[in-house]
Amino acid sequence: EEEEGQQTQQTKQLSAETNQMENEETDPTSIPFISFPDRKSLTSLLLLAGPMFFVMLGKIMGYSAMTMRAGNFGMVSLACHNVLMRIFFFFATVGDALSQSAQTFLPGLFYRKKMQEEDAEDAVGTVSTLTTGPSESRDDDNNARTLLKRLVLLSSVSGVMSCIFGRYIAHNSGGTFTTDTALVSLMSHVSPFMGLALLLHPLTMTLEGSIIAGSDSGYLVGTYVMSLIVLLGQLKFICKDFLGVWHAILLFQMIRITQFGARVWKRTASSTSKQGG
Repeated sequence: EEEEGQQTQQTKQLSAETNQMENEETDPTSIPFISFPDRKSLTSLLLLAGPMFFVMLGKIMGYSAMTMRAGNFGMVSLACHNVLMRIFFFFATVGDALSQSAQTFLPGLFYRKKMQEEDAEDAVGTVSTLTTGPSESRDDDNNARTLLKRLVLLSSVSGVMSCIFGRYIAHNSGGTFTTDTALVSLMSHVSPFMGLALLLHPLTMTLEGSIIAGSDSGYLVGTYVMSLIVLLGQLKFICKDFLGVWHAILLFQMIRITQFGARVWKRTASSTSKQGG
């Protein structure tokens, strides 16, 4: 009985200590109001957020330069540009959603494939690794390609729909935004190029999202640096009227979709060749 009493007392003491530790972990007052991440966490954050900062900065600089250039051609041109940009960004949310989908679902497949390859390298010669690892890696490759194909298909369809509706609004519904006949006429004149920009935007953002998902941030930043240089050169030396501003916007979309598409195609083709070998 004495031993049972001691065991019961020890059990109660252990339970009390466990409850105290759980309360300390869940107690909000135990969490400091201001805290800083450790060096490893901070480095990981900067590697992700740093390149994205320059990407967003490049986009802001590009679209701001277009607006400033449109203002050089008069108030009517600037007003027309602002209305068209509002229509453009309204439909651009579709492309942003597809980019977020790629960034959400692709990293898990890429990360699991990377971990399986690392495990296979660490366990060379193990029967279980050689029999299951490559198969699972191929499955992840196939799933990633299947998901990317579906996103490309969705982006192509949404691009066509955005092009049709966006151009229709700019071409036929200018009176909804203004009663100025000169502004309505200019909107109708520029609407085909806005429609083409909307046609490419969803696919551009889907490919950009897949590059972000693959942690290919260095290539992404380099792409935006090159695109921004070409865009600013187009606006400065080639753009002679307001229509040229939307030529530059269309060129900005074409440069990005070409570079992103080439990168995604190269990575997909190299993965396929490795499986074939």
